[in-house]
Amino acid sequence: MTLKITFQVTPYDSAFYKKAVHLREEVLRKPLGLFFVPEELEAEREHFHIVGLQEGEVIATVMLVPEGQTCKMRQVAVREDLRNTGIGSQIITFCEESAQEKGFTSLYCHARHTAISFYLKSGYEIEGDYFEEHTVPHVKMRKVLRA
Repeated sequence: MTLKITFQVTPYDSAFYKKAVHLREEVLRKPLGLFFVPEELEAEREHFHIVGLQEGEVIATVMLVPEGQTCKMRQVAVREDLRNTGIGSQIITFCEESAQEKGFTSLYCHARHTAISFYLKSGYEIEGDYFEEHTVPHVKMRKVLRA
């Protein structure tokens, strides 16, 4: 079964953005006993918000945070029942293409220890040692988009 998914950048505070926040909270935050507070969401106003849509429903999301010539990829989330179907790789590819179109030269993320192999397969390289973020071990990973 091939899933028909479209990806797009969606504006902050739009209906898709709000659904993406809900997905991020369900997948990434609630399992750790964490919930978004209004100040955290307000800080996302200047970020690029990307959603993956299937029949109009948000099934995947990620944020790109501009930092000079690079972007930090944050809070990559795929609906739990659709994991391991290739959607994660598709949304990362969309992020990379979008970042390149906007003139960014690299992407980096703080990868949870459980996602390191996923990012390695996508061409990301580990930078530095493990650190703890939100009570979970992470490592910084980067991919150069253009020399």
